Amino acid sequence: MAKNMLDPITGQKLLEAQAAAGGIVDLLSRERYSMHKAMERGLIENTSTQRLLNAQKAFTGIGDPVTKKRLSVGEAVQKGWMPRESVLPHLQVQHLTGGLINPKMTGCIPIQQALLSGMISEELAQLLQDESNYEKDLADPISKERLSYKEAMGRCCKDPLSGLLLLPAALEGYRCYRLASPTVPSSLS
Repeated sequence: MAKNMLDPITGQKLLEAQAAAGGIVDLLSRERYSMHKAMERGLIENTSTQRLLNAQKAFTGIGDPVTKKRLSVGEAVQKGWMPRESVLPHLQVQHLTGGLINPKMTGCIPIQQALLSGMISEELAQLLQDESNYEKDLADPISKERLSYKEAMGRCCKDPLSGLLLLPAALEGYRCYRLASPTVPSSLS
């Protein structure tokens, strides 16, 4: 993460969102990596590792300590293996970025399908659908206004080559572009 562009809490929350939605993105190569690979590549600092590994469970699921079967985090909440408060922000990110991830299958599914399959409870489904429950725990890098993840997504610019949503961190000179190499294009220097 570039120094001083985001406040540390926003930076951490955005990394957690990436981990919960499938992996940490290398902004130069546009490749997505698991937590362990991202650490090997130096994309994340060791100080944030445990929180990011917990967020990654929303993508990979967890092993049921009794049956040893893979559970979604929603199922883990229903069985009492994980607290709802720690899982909710990660499921909100998944919901807002295309659907809940079922770790037993490939792809995302809508809330209603997750509810019908038993992946989440009725209560969790209602919390995910009620956007007034979404915490404003991100800070806009420009205005410093507190934002929910959905509000931050609404302010993002979509990189035309990678499809990544990028949150502007400067009022002027901000453009979506894709770096072909680790050097900065001359138009930005």
